[in-house]
Amino acid sequence: MKTWRRIGIVLFASLAIAGCSKLSDNLLESKSGKGGKTASAEKGGGIKAKGDKGQKTEKPEKTQPTPRVRPAVPVKVAIVEEGDITSSLVFDSVLETESSIEIFAESSGVILEVLVEEGDRVKQGQILARLESDMQQVDADEAEARYEHEKLNNQRMVELHERKLINLQEFETAKFNLEQMRLRYERASIQLENTVVRATVDGVITERLAQVGRRVTANRQLYTMMNLDELHANVNVSGQHLLNVKQGLEAVIDSDLIEGVQYDAFVRLVSPVVDPGSGTFKVKVAVLQDNGMPIYPGMFVNVRIIVDNRKDSILIPKDAVVHEGDLKYIYTVQEGKARKQLLQEGYSNVEFVQATSGVNRGDAVIVMGHNALKDGANVKVVTDSVASENAETTHPATAEG
Repeated sequence: MKTWRRIGIVLFASLAIAGCSKLSDNLLESKSGKGGKTASAEKGGGIKAKGDKGQKTEKPEKTQPTPRVRPAVPVKVAIVEEGDITSSLVFDSVLETESSIEIFAESSGVILEVLVEEGDRVKQGQILARLESDMQQVDADEAEARYEHEKLNNQRMVELHERKLINLQEFETAKFNLEQMRLRYERASIQLENTVVRATVDGVITERLAQVGRRVTANRQLYTMMNLDELHANVNVSGQHLLNVKQGLEAVIDSDLIEGVQYDAFVRLVSPVVDPGSGTFKVKVAVLQDNGMPIYPGMFVNVRIIVDNRKDSILIPKDAVVHEGDLKYIYTVQEGKARKQLLQEGYSNVEFVQATSGVNRGDAVIVMGHNALKDGANVKVVTDSVASENAETTHPATAEG
């Protein structure tokens, strides 16, 4: 029993020794592997140094990234030109007329004819309507016959008076009778003429009350008309412009009801009194008579009083102006790039703004497609349709330079 125990102890000790020896061999191989590689590298380096004396080890070159090319932004441009521009005071008003005229019947009778309608433009003296005139015609004929008879009688009395065959009293009586017949004839003629209704001024018929077959009396209203040659608009101007607004200044009137039409006007009256409540003074702006286009009282109008005029100014379309806060900018095209610059603004009107510096005649300013632009962005000048489509679809990042 003891013998087997000894044998087991010996075997266990042998196995333990063998395991430790294998572990130490593995550690030595690991260390020798690392050292071997190092030594090999050193040897290799030494050999290379011996074989390639004076040569440096080449390092691989780094590739530079290709710069990003921004696509050109389609834009529409306008060429800067010179022209006249005015400084104006703009007001809203209502067009009025100096007079509204009522036409009355001057005789009694039945209306036989109505010759004009509402909206008709008539001239002074034009016949508007006719009344029955039989009695007036008879009275006029009778008065004319009596007058002609009295003229012959008076001629005989003159001859008798020259021959001293009648006295002075008879001669004066004959002259008086002749004058009476003349006045009666004229009165009858006037009554006959009063059966014809005529326009008293040039104007437009605004209301017709006359109807065929209606019996009217004297002083019965038949028509209402307005004189369109005396149209004007009243505006209230701030007192600070009292020295600038003078009688005779040019003005322009237009209405949203008639698009694209402007009417020449002028300052007819300037009140010398400033209203202490509002701080304004009244100005009457009259429409010139030779405009040739229809315009009527009661229309809402825009009134521009021209207080100054600058000739040969640099004019930029208002579509080219970009607003950034309180500042205004424009973009010009220079060598295929957009150049942003501050706008030095002068006078302006509906279409243009005056540039006082920094822009010259012939420069190309961007009027469409500039909302997404940055200074220095690549641009391409195109037609209206392409620029409009691009302005709707282009992302702001695309336009960065």
